[in-house]
Amino acid sequence: MAKLTTYALAGALAFALAPVAGYAADLPEPPALEPVAPVEFGSAWYLRGDVGYKVYRDPKAKYDNPAYRAAGISNFGGEDMDHAAVIGGGVGYKFNNHFRSDLTVDYETPSEFKGKLPCIAGPGCLKASDNKTKISATTVLLNGYFDIATFGGITPYVGGGVGFSYVDMDKLKYTDYPTKCGCSVSGSYKGDDKWNFAYALMAGVGYNVTDNLVIDANYRFLDLGEARTKSIKAAGAAGKVKVEDIQAHEFRVGFRYLLD
Repeated sequence: MAKLTTYALAGALAFALAPVAGYAADLPEPPALEPVAPVEFGSAWYLRGDVGYKVYRDPKAKYDNPAYRAAGISNFGGEDMDHAAVIGGGVGYKFNNHFRSDLTVDYETPSEFKGKLPCIAGPGCLKASDNKTKISATTVLLNGYFDIATFGGITPYVGGGVGFSYVDMDKLKYTDYPTKCGCSVSGSYKGDDKWNFAYALMAGVGYNVTDNLVIDANYRFLDLGEARTKSIKAAGAAGKVKVEDIQAHEFRVGFRYLLD
């Protein structure tokens, strides 16, 4: 009896679903989905690295002390910065055959700054104070380039960049020459660090070694801003020694590797 009831229910269910099955058979087929094209990553991205020689221009320096300013002797004389080295790298994107851009980070090795600061009358002095320190910098720049044309695998270009520089001044060492003893007196003051706006102008040539590798030789003019010491007290007032207009000519060689 149980089997008979089961068969009866199965038959009734099949009879009830028959119209639904027929309606489903009349429905249109779903549209075929287009295959999704793979996203290509790396065809226009590149890595770069550079090393170079840095020739600093003579900066301007001053002791920003009200007493020295009032006496008209706050400006240094004989300012000079030694040459240094630069090393850096970055990642970039090539938009087409003429335009590309990259983000770079560069470190400039310490350069010795030297300058002479006049002294205020009082105890008196035999001659201006000798001052020297070391200044190093790290720059972060967003650059843009225009590749002019390619001739036999050689591509000249021009470019520019803007960003920030982190300039660090080591302790400032001084040597004074007081009249009281007719001798020299030496000491030092604490240096400081500072973030500045920085910019660069570039020109160079790239040589296509392969489709992916370019050897890059370039010139870059770089403005780093200023460096400074901690506050220094003298002549009943206080101020900071500031080295301003720190600019350099850089001659660099490096590579660009296209991630293709």
